[in-house]
Amino acid sequence: MKRILLAGSLIAAACGCLAFTTTPATAAKPAATPTASPTPLPMPTASPEPPSVAIPRLEARLKANPNDRDAMLGLAQQFLVIGHPEAAVGLTQHLLQIGTKTAQVYYLDASAQGSLNNVNAAISDLEAASNLEPTNLSVLASLASLYVKANRFPDAERVANRAVTFNKTDPQAYSTLGSVYAAEQKWDDARKEFEQAYQIDPKDVSPLMQEAQTWVAQNTIPNALTVIDRALAVDPKNVQVLLFRADLFAKRNDIAASASAFDDAAAAATSDGDKASVMVRKALMYAAARQTSQAEATFDSAIQKYPAVASLHVAYGEYFMGQHDQRRAEQQFQAALGVDKNDVNALFDLAQLKESQGRISDAVTYLKQLAAVAPSAQTFGLLGQGYIQLHDYNHAKDACSHSFAIDRTPDSLACIAGSDFSLKNYKEAAQIFGIIDAQARPYMDHNPQMLYMMGYSYAHNNDKTKALDAYKRLLKMLKPGTSQYKQIQTQIASLNTTAKPGKKTKRT
Repeated sequence: MKRILLAGSLIAAACGCLAFTTTPATAAKPAATPTASPTPLPMPTASPEPPSVAIPRLEARLKANPNDRDAMLGLAQQFLVIGHPEAAVGLTQHLLQIGTKTAQVYYLDASAQGSLNNVNAAISDLEAASNLEPTNLSVLASLASLYVKANRFPDAERVANRAVTFNKTDPQAYSTLGSVYAAEQKWDDARKEFEQAYQIDPKDVSPLMQEAQTWVAQNTIPNALTVIDRALAVDPKNVQVLLFRADLFAKRNDIAASASAFDDAAAAATSDGDKASVMVRKALMYAAARQTSQAEATFDSAIQKYPAVASLHVAYGEYFMGQHDQRRAEQQFQAALGVDKNDVNALFDLAQLKESQGRISDAVTYLKQLAAVAPSAQTFGLLGQGYIQLHDYNHAKDACSHSFAIDRTPDSLACIAGSDFSLKNYKEAAQIFGIIDAQARPYMDHNPQMLYMMGYSYAHNNDKTKALDAYKRLLKMLKPGTSQYKQIQTQIASLNTTAKPGKKTKRT
């Protein structure tokens, strides 16, 4: 996934600060969060209302009655559907804290925690859910998957086998066990389970695709193609299978066959958006094969056929970014906005492009629009960093506060503290740095600039003990004899006087 660098240090423009070298943070491009698979009760069922209707209705219910547990549960489900696990987890955690410890709540909390990469918390949730619903396939399948992610393979096998034991007629159970075996590179065992899943429901070719992937993992492309041909014999218009076949041809460097397979997939696709997506993959296949002219011709042809598909312009722009052609990339991103002025990916890419060009004001403009149409902790964090580069610390603090309200990370809290520091709100800065240091001390010890700001803020507030601790921890990170080292030594020495840093003592 594409990344975008956060703008430089929080305090690069603040007076009297050191120029330490830090590792820039990164923020992922906004993306939808996968939702839980359909499952038997007590798992949630789909709401007939779209999220745009359900969320305001449920929020109104909660405002009228903050103790409405059903509204909390429904709202958490909706936030997961729209890809906002950070909002869902607050609701599910509250439900658990007030005693609503059902398998459904544990499952939803696990979904949110897993999406936020809190693997251990998600595992704990699903273990609790499985104790309440020991045969529930969705719980067991999710738990097995997380055990694999945590490299707990014996536990994953145990749970997946339980899923098969209690769900012998459900192909998902066998696919779950097959996936565990595949993760352990027990290829023959995995293929046996995928075949069993397919035999139960021979109209569903998904297990065959999983089986083909095991051959790909072993770099045995002819065997993978054989399995894919079986799938196409059953479901010849399956776009995903056709794309799989195109990718397999590309893996064995058969570019002509790959291109033809992509054309078959495009013909089978049922919407302009899907057809355009297939053409993007075909173009990128040509690009990977270093056939630049064919790649661009494919993009141009696709745009001519599907000019109203914004994602096509975005993909072409990202292709040009990979070619280091920023001018043509920007043309395509702007074309995407011409189709959809609020296209999230185009706004994100333009912000990244402008930031790389040093045109921070333009980057902030796009980030403001992005935050308005798709608010997220990452976007507000990037916006805050942009304001910091513009020395607009009031707006930076506001943006970072929004980021922290969504996702309570040390980065967003440090951004608020750094903004307070730059605004010379040393009391507030010291309080926030103290919270970070108490709850995430390793974060501070890996960020020398934060230690400096914390020490300076404490010293300005005449809290000499805490200031000395911060400066001494910082001193261990610096090379003796350097100007930075000497400057911190001077700061430590200044704490032996009653004057605040930066102010001269009046002679008598």
